[in-house]
Amino acid sequence: MILDDAKTIARLDSGNVRDSISALPDQINAAWREARKVFVPASYKNADQVVVAGMGGSSLPAHLINSVYGRAMRVPFSFFNGYELPGSVGRRSIVVVSSYSGTTEETIACFKAAKARKAKIIGITSGGALAKLLRREKVPAYIFDPTFNPCKAPRLGIGYMAAGLLALLSSAGALSLDGDEIIDVASELRALSACWSPTVPARDNPAKLMAHALAGTVPVIVSAEHLAGNGHILQNQIHESAKQFSAAFPIPELNHHLMEGLTLPAEVHRLLAFLFIDSDLYAERIAHRFRTTQKVLAKQSYGFNLYRATAPTAFGQACEVLSFGSWVSFYMAIQNRIDPSCIPWVDFFKKELGRG
Repeated sequence: MILDDAKTIARLDSGNVRDSISALPDQINAAWREARKVFVPASYKNADQVVVAGMGGSSLPAHLINSVYGRAMRVPFSFFNGYELPGSVGRRSIVVVSSYSGTTEETIACFKAAKARKAKIIGITSGGALAKLLRREKVPAYIFDPTFNPCKAPRLGIGYMAAGLLALLSSAGALSLDGDEIIDVASELRALSACWSPTVPARDNPAKLMAHALAGTVPVIVSAEHLAGNGHILQNQIHESAKQFSAAFPIPELNHHLMEGLTLPAEVHRLLAFLFIDSDLYAERIAHRFRTTQKVLAKQSYGFNLYRATAPTAFGQACEVLSFGSWVSFYMAIQNRIDPSCIPWVDFFKKELGRG
């Protein structure tokens, strides 16, 4: 089996994606400790909303944090993908400009818009033009050295961005967090993720088995509540790493339309492969919806795959599924005999855009 062929994996993985995935616990640990040292003025605690501006992989941490902590936020929390900020942003708003590379033009435009509106700005980046702007304007910022992301892909540096954002939100008074839990999650994740590494043979490796089950299909990821953000993240990673089309739908929204769209065209029965991200922490009503949705799929002659998160906390489960999904998308790329680190069409698009 190709997923157990260490030489083939090493040849295809030119950017060392596998080491970036393995280092997720190190990213979380380093970012939490480093970002906690960033000084955030007391005036930020008077903010009436938090808006995260980011694109692609740099926006994924906001999806995860919103799903896990959205209801615990002291003020409304939202994220925005584009060049312009929502009209509600003003002096009492915190605008987080999030760009892993620091070169994202949409995020830089949002920084300038936030400054023009005199919003309270926070930055997260590893460098680039954004880091220069943040330093010049003396804005509270976590500017990190991505030591634990050797492949340099934003979608595989989520540990830095997510833990860094959590630390900054805590310092700004938007969220109350138990720092020990963050460190404990990183420690627990280290042991858990080892079960999915390339050295573990496919017969004993749930991530390899899941990738095999999704081969040649359009994966449809179903999640809910604190893991809804993970569905979006896994969809992104499958697109970029495996070059395979995917879709993500959260429950209960899925139950109000998708089930009626599974009949035509007839080819959908051959193409779609459902992946349910389940959890014992879901509310009972959501758990009931999961079971009932699976019954509906069976009646329409669809099977499904299941991953059940086991970590004891919501944040722990989100990190667990993040690691598991990263490995699954990696193995899907290897199955497809594709280098998971390369994004040729995104690179081509950016090059063409720069000519405009």
